[in-house]
Amino acid sequence: MNRLFVFFVLTTLLSVVCIVKSQSPYKPILLMHGFAISEDCGANTDWDTMLEYIQKNNPDQIAIALDVDNHLKSTKPMFTQINDIYLLMTSILENNSSFANGFHIIAHSQGALLMRSIIEMYGFKVDNFISLAGVHNGIYGVGFTNNYWFGNFTDDELTDLMYSSSMQKEFSVSNWWNDPKDNDRYLKENFFLPALNQELTQLTPEFKTNFVSSIGGSFNAFGSQDDEIVDPWVSELFGYYNENMVIIPMNETFSYQQDSYGLKTLDTQGKLKLTQVDGVKHADWLRREDLFNQYILPLISK
Repeated sequence: MNRLFVFFVLTTLLSVVCIVKSQSPYKPILLMHGFAISEDCGANTDWDTMLEYIQKNNPDQIAIALDVDNHLKSTKPMFTQINDIYLLMTSILENNSSFANGFHIIAHSQGALLMRSIIEMYGFKVDNFISLAGVHNGIYGVGFTNNYWFGNFTDDELTDLMYSSSMQKEFSVSNWWNDPKDNDRYLKENFFLPALNQELTQLTPEFKTNFVSSIGGSFNAFGSQDDEIVDPWVSELFGYYNENMVIIPMNETFSYQQDSYGLKTLDTQGKLKLTQVDGVKHADWLRREDLFNQYILPLISK
């Protein structure tokens, strides 16, 4: 047999093997961190432990912790961070063909609200969206971190501070501050969350269209009553307080009942999954391997 022909056949086979091997059976993942007034957390490095878990279980899976607005920069106003993340995401997607058929999102705390905002505003081809302790309906009170962040303010005093124009323009937490006792003031003075959740009289129809069409697999929200940071904790599962400070579930909120941005539509389609896991603190989602194995790994291994 002609040696040149044999060489050609062997090199062709090796090329095919290499191509097959390089194609992961798993869709890639983008991970977005949360908020922190600290140089120790609230950064892409928050995901180091989970990236190790992903590598151990799915060695060929691409997983990128978004290196954007880390540490103190995570306090920048939400619209500014959305723009920063969008630019980074589009750069990653345009330069990596592995994302062409869709990808998973894993996002924690503020990061979950940011990533939901991005798919509402721009639309992306997402398979499974995994929200870990996301602040989707905002907060009222800041758990045990009240003294650490702001001093001994009452919730009413914090509302005055958070709704001030300067804070709305400069501080991300202000953008998801939601005083349930005064909904009219929330709608008027919060520059961000009422618009995102489509609670204003003037709607942006594209938000609903983008949100519903972006989720190819399912939107999976995880929360815990033992979170100790997000108040009320049920905001992580799209619930909130009513005007009497009584916790209500998702299906009693305005956004769900009006289907203002597509939450009810996703639910009707069977694409919205809410999971309460007791005994989980806010940052446990980032590092506990038992939580990863039980709740996250099955969703990213499809």
